[in-house]
Amino acid sequence: MPLFEYECKECHHEFEALVIGTRTPVCPKCKSENLQKRVSTVGFAGVGGGWGRPSSGGCRPSGGG
Repeated sequence: MPLFEYECKECHHEFEALVIGTRTPVCPKCKSENLQKRVSTVGFAGVGGGWGRPSSGGCRPSGGG
């Protein structure tokens, strides 16, 4: 289920909504359907748990030794 960011054109409230199928979300503040989908930055956990890029294999020690 994709998570989208919206801004209400009526009251300018910004919110996120899970969109299931073709359902159109409504503003949780004023209940308007007059919404603008916003561009959002997507973050994801890589295979090793790192953010934004895939892991090349586990944790590496920091420092000398």
